[in-house]
Amino acid sequence: MPALFNFSDASPVVLVIMLIVAVFLWIEGYRLYKLAVFFLGFIAGFSLSALILNSVTGLPVPALVIQVVVGLALGAASFLILKLGLFIAAACAVFFLLSNLLQSLGIVGTVISFAAAVVAGFVATKADKPVIIVLTSIIGGFAITGALLRLILFIPYDLSFLPGEGSIVWLIVKVLVSAVGIAIQFSKVKDED
Repeated sequence: MPALFNFSDASPVVLVIMLIVAVFLWIEGYRLYKLAVFFLGFIAGFSLSALILNSVTGLPVPALVIQVVVGLALGAASFLILKLGLFIAAACAVFFLLSNLLQSLGIVGTVISFAAAVVAGFVATKADKPVIIVLTSIIGGFAITGALLRLILFIPYDLSFLPGEGSIVWLIVKVLVSAVGIAIQFSKVKDED
């Protein structure tokens, strides 16, 4: 099952840009939620169109123009209709996390992930502030860790002593980094209220 946010072939420049955006989202996600929602809508549209085009055409690199157009359309719709953006952001985050955790279940895992994503999308539209903070922190935390894990591959030293990318250790690190982001954002919002 292909991942929605697959950056495994990204260059170091793309990874550094991703890392900078992820850190900003991780710390300032609530303040910038409209931009974050646009960004997540764009990535969702871009990635989903890539998955669909790849399955229809069988080409490993489908038409980039179509992906960009769909990404911009979904990003703009998410920005203009914030409830839609929250739905998309929550649904994509839950689908991404669960589909990776339940990958061994095959199609059953995909169905469970999709159902949970739809439920999370509806819940997100009801509890704006906490959902925005948690979502941006989790997405930022997972993206930070993922980008750093990919950037490690470009270090010219033997780092074979580190656990593999799919290790439970890195999942724990992602969760801890996300928790720190949640704490930072809630403390910032509390100070402003």
